Amino acid sequence: MIYMNTKAVIFDMDGVLIDSEPSWGQAMLEVMREVGIPYTVDDVARYQGVRVGDIVSAVWDANPVPESKEGIEKMICRRVSELVLDHGRIMDGISGVLDFVRREKLPLGLATSTPRQVAVNFIKRIGIGGLIDVMCTGDEVTYGKPHPEIYLLCASRLGVLPWECLVFEDSVNGVLAAKAARCRCIAVPGEGLFDDRRYGIADVKIRSLLEFSPDMA
Repeated sequence: MIYMNTKAVIFDMDGVLIDSEPSWGQAMLEVMREVGIPYTVDDVARYQGVRVGDIVSAVWDANPVPESKEGIEKMICRRVSELVLDHGRIMDGISGVLDFVRREKLPLGLATSTPRQVAVNFIKRIGIGGLIDVMCTGDEVTYGKPHPEIYLLCASRLGVLPWECLVFEDSVNGVLAAKAARCRCIAVPGEGLFDDRRYGIADVKIRSLLEFSPDMA
């Protein structure tokens, strides 16, 4: 069973805990258009799970504009915060997973590419801040997903070994990061991505958290 020998659970945030991926995509498209950097829906999909600063750096280097990288990142974070606070909702099925975590008395970590202040606002929005024991954010690590650093950091702060962690991820970059850290990983691909072969590295793949069961192989 996937949860055997599990000593901690780690969630990604966007697209796992909160339905915020559409808001990130909209914010990226709006701000990039405003500053004059070409950015498409294909770019939104390709960069899913990547730190906003890393995305901005990559596209700015390819298409330099007068607005600074730091300024663009702040614009995106401000816009996505507005969108999530207005429209963000907790993902279907998360209550069942949280019930499992509480029942098994497992410490709970959060490993998100989102900057800390934005992540704190998102968690407040869905009202589960009191359940999270450790929060690791994209601005605390040198390398973002798909590098494993954030999962190694989160496991360390939780006081467990990486392979004792069960990770829930929705993006390919996130799954790659979790598996590179040697965590066990349940992938919950976003809409239209379930058949993407890149998710094959995950230990288990489900269409929704509603499908989660501790008995799954």
